[in-house]
Formats: sequence, C-alpha cells, structure tokens
Amino acid sequence: MGKCAGIAAWTLACAIALASDQAPYMIADFEAPTALQNWRSVGGTLSLGPGHRGHGAVLQYRLAGAPVEAMWMAASPLPKMHNPAISLWIRFPPEVEVFLVAKDTSGRALRFPIPAATLEHPKAGDWQYTRARIKGQLAEIAISVQSLARVTVEGSVSFDDIQLRESPEIFSIDAAVPVSPPPPESVELAPRLGVNIHLLQDDPALDQARAAGFRFVRMDMLWSNVERGGRFRFFAYDALLRALDARGMGVLWILDYGHPDHGGSVPRTLPDIAAFGRFAEAAAARFKGRNVRYEIWNEPDTSQFWGPSPNASEYAALLREAVAAIRRADPSARVSSGGLSRLDIAFLSRAVDTNLAAGLSAIGIHPYPKAGPETIAPELAILREWAARAFGERLEIWDTEWGYSSANAPKEAPSNGHTEAGRRRQAVLAVRELLTVWAAGLPLAVWYDLRDDGPDPANPEHNYGLLDASDNEKPAMRAIGMLMGAVRGRKYAGMIQQTPAGIHAMRLDGAKDTAFIVWSDLPGDRRTVEFARPSLISATDLMGKSVKVKDGPSGRARVEIDDASGPIYAVIR
Repeated sequence: MGKCAGIAAWTLACAIALASDQAPYMIADFEAPTALQNWRSVGGTLSLGPGHRGHGAVLQYRLAGAPVEAMWMAASPLPKMHNPAISLWIRFPPEVEVFLVAKDTSGRALRFPIPAATLEHPKAGDWQYTRARIKGQLAEIAISVQSLARVTVEGSVSFDDIQLRESPEIFSIDAAVPVSPPPPESVELAPRLGVNIHLLQDDPALDQARAAGFRFVRMDMLWSNVERGGRFRFFAYDALLRALDARGMGVLWILDYGHPDHGGSVPRTLPDIAAFGRFAEAAAARFKGRNVRYEIWNEPDTSQFWGPSPNASEYAALLREAVAAIRRADPSARVSSGGLSRLDIAFLSRAVDTNLAAGLSAIGIHPYPKAGPETIAPELAILREWAARAFGERLEIWDTEWGYSSANAPKEAPSNGHTEAGRRRQAVLAVRELLTVWAAGLPLAVWYDLRDDGPDPANPEHNYGLLDASDNEKPAMRAIGMLMGAVRGRKYAGMIQQTPAGIHAMRLDGAKDTAFIVWSDLPGDRRTVEFARPSLISATDLMGKSVKVKDGPSGRARVEIDDASGPIYAVIR
C-alpha cells in the first residue's frame, strides 16, 4: 500500500481505492529478496528481474505443448472483500497467450484471458495493467502461459505489483489522471476518417458525409468501366473527384475487379496481369498530384472477390505488377495492398515479401471483429509486430473498410435493421469503432457504408449505411456528427491506463477545458463514473442529450454508463 501514495503513476489506482470501502492489499511487489518464497513454477523458471516499477517476477518458458505456470499460494488467510478483484501489471510477447487463474478457499478456480494488447496499452510486449473480478476468498493465483501455434517457442513473461482489491462500482476521474501520450500524428481524429460510397454522382450524400466530419471517400474504380477497347476513360471518376475537391475531401480508389477482355473475373495469366498494370498506371498518371490514394483489389483473401478460391501467389503477382506500374506514373503515390477480410496474417505473409513491401505505403485490413470494436487491439498488435519484424517500421496499417449493420444487433432485433433498437445499437458501435481506430493509432479508417445498399430490413448487407435507402439520416450518422463536434478544437491526450475491466476513458485537451469520453464494452454491466462537482461543466450522451448527474459524497458528481447506452462526453474545467 505504501507504493500507492506519492507516486503519480498510481494516482488513479488510489482514487479508485478511496471510492471503495477497503484499501488494496499488496500480494506481491517483488521488492524483497524473499519475494518468491510463496511462489513456484511448473515447467519453467521463475526469478526476480526488472518490473513495471523496481523489481518484478520473470517466468522463463519453453513451450512445446503443456502450459508453463507461475503459482502462488497464500501463507495465511487474506483480507475478506465485498467485491474482490485482482490487479497486476504484466507484459509478454504476442506469440503466446496468457491467463490469470484465481482459486478461492473452496477450491473453485476462475480463468481469465489476458489480451496481448488493449486500447490503453496498444503495443504488444509493453507493460499493461489488467484487472479481473473474482468470487469468494482468494487462496491461490497462477500465471499460465501457452503457445498460440503448434511450434516450440521460448521467451518470458514479466509481472509485477499483484494486488487484491475491492472492485468498486465507482470509477473516479479528474484532470490530473495520468494517461499515455499518443504519437504526435494521432492527436486529431478527422484527418484519418473516410466513408465508403458506391455512386459516382451523389452530391447530397457527399454533403452529408462532409458535414458529419469525413475527410475522404472510398470508391471502386472498376477496371471494366474504365477500359474500353484498349482505351481508358476516367470521365465519371474525374467528375467525382471534382465534387470531392469542392468539399475539401479526397478519395481512396479501389482498383478492381476483373475485365471481360483480360481473363474475366480475376486476371491470372501474365498478359492479363500486365493489362491490369496498364490500367493502374493510367489511373496513377491521370490523378497524379491530386488528393487520392490507391488500394489494389478488395478482400483478395475471400472467394467472393477472388474466385473460385483465394490464392496468395496469384494475388501477389497482380499486386506486384500494379504497384510497380503506379510507381512508374507517380513515384509519390500512396498505395495499399487490398484490404483483407479481418486480419489475415497467414494470407498476407504469403502474398507480400520484402521487395513487394518496399513499393507499398500500407497494408490494408478489414477488421470486422465478431465482438465489440475494442477487441481488435490484440490482433492489431500482433499484425504490427509481424509487419515491423518482416518489413521494418515504415509500412502503415490502413483500415480500409469496417462497419456494423443495424440488422444484426441487438439480440432482441437480430433480423430487422429498421428497428429503433437495431439502429441505436449501430450508432453505439459506430462511435466506439471510431474511438477504437483513433486510440489504436490507425492513420486511415473507412466506415462502411454511407448509404444502406437496399430496403430489405432482414438483409444485413442492406443495413450498414449511415443513411437509409431513402437518404434519411440514421442514428449512427447523428452520433458520428456528435462525436466530431465533441472532439473539434481539442487534441487527443491519451487513454487512462488504469481503468476497471471493460471501461475505457479517453482524455482530450482543449484551450480552456478538458473532455473525457468514457464508455463500457461489457454487455449488461452498469458502472458509475465520478467527477468533482465544481469542475464538471457538462455531461452528454452519444446523441448530445444531457445525462442525469447525481450527487455523490464530498462534492462529487456521478453519472452512470453501460454498454447499451454508449459513450458519454464529460467536459471539466
């Protein structure tokens, strides 16, 4: 407990502790020479080493099948707590998965996965703070490590400052709460945001996209539309770019798909691939010096877009030809590989080698996680670590497509994208998606889609839009507009590191105030966030409505958050 007082990095932990009935109990800080006396290792070697602060524990492993564990057993009964939780700092490489195992005095064991990265700690291998709620009276702890692949791996897991603490219902925030500063290029949200469109002439929709805060659009440049009889016609694309120029917007052209004169749906032969290269070169020459980027194909790792089955070698040949052709016409062009369905590292590692990567500006991905937006953090960290190891730090990661349909959430309205509940849920996920890409530091992110692709409420593909099929704004469009208004004039200062499990808090610094965007990703879990009453200027929900503020003790103001209601915006002096 002495480690908490007087150390800035633990300010938030202390604030949370003060909001509960009982101060944290330090299980292990690993500072004493005898710190490992209640610990043992199974299958590995446990020793003292560098910790998050001072000394920590280091578990060396060689994984060839069975997990390796560091196990601790209480020498005497621990303090009883009303809502117990375990917190610790930990770091480990991305090729392993790590679990915190907690056993109570009745012998019941709970197993908690620890992600390789989070929004608060987005880089794999960095120290990260984790917290897990438990039940009963704690008797034993284990840090369990196992390999993600069926190969032998060697390495180490470091952990430090393991505490038993109350898991408070109240999360206290003030302007002094420490955050991890983002990279300089991540301080603003708007420059990285684009939206997918399907029509070349659609001025009213472009106006709505620009008003919501999007800075560019993503649009198919269909090879079969451009090349006719060996000649390239870009007139319709010129018109779209003029319309975008007038609005201060740019475009990400997707160079796709096949051509009836050159192999049909997918160019596979050398002559057909060369023809695709001529198309790419003509596009780059046409739009050189304009506010454009290029993406080579769409989801080449799926049979839908690379039939009859995806082939990394075939796509590599096409990508290599297209990149070289674009570079001939415009050496400074910004070029991404085709956005892959989710984060398909296996396909990517077969399609892109060092020589090909040298011509790319970025790797394209389409995250589409099965769960909430925040869950992309571990896979994204693994992808970044792989790309840096394979190609160096130069290549960016672009999210060239990702969205949520109003037809597949929530559970009570799984097949009707026109319900109020379904559209409200889409709005919540849309804002959380944009906050996720911002916190994760993705330099480019495209929301899919601007307009619903059809009127069928039961078809998920018809309900990804921010506008419905009749061009009416859906709640997601209004929610994104509110987000952009809330961040305008403020700079992203970082994520609060030490938050309760499932809670995320982003700090934004303005010229005269500080704003916090706070949200939960835990379905059904309702939490209270507390601010100093004199400092709180306003608290609004994702649609801009004032949220109910309750009086807490000692002049504190309290608001409630939950997964279903979405993020809140709190502005303090």
